[in-house]
Amino acid sequence: MRKLVLTIKEINNALKHELEHWELVENKLRTSFKLVNFHESLVLIQKIGSISEKLDHHAEIWNLYDQVTLSVWSHDVNGITERDIEFAKRATSAYKAIVGRDQAYQSQTETSPA
Repeated sequence: MRKLVLTIKEINNALKHELEHWELVENKLRTSFKLVNFHESLVLIQKIGSISEKLDHHAEIWNLYDQVTLSVWSHDVNGITERDIEFAKRATSAYKAIVGRDQAYQSQTETSPA
């Protein structure tokens, strides 16, 4: 997978067409996933851990009871790369598999890590 930093145009295109509910914050891709309870949050974190190991790419993860917040970027090139986009897509798929595609994002909150 390409390790070149994506342009802002490429990042915005991915956010618009591939990364539902993700945003660019402080040069990182960030999202929060709302779940039913703490147990589901831990299940999602475990799935994200597996994705991280498969891609050899690790995000910042915060958990607040029923919400998991992720930030991801490529430390080695200090920017967003295709690997970050792929990670975000897989994390979103894992979330949707847990809560069901129809329920995903219906009760999203704006809580962020401190």
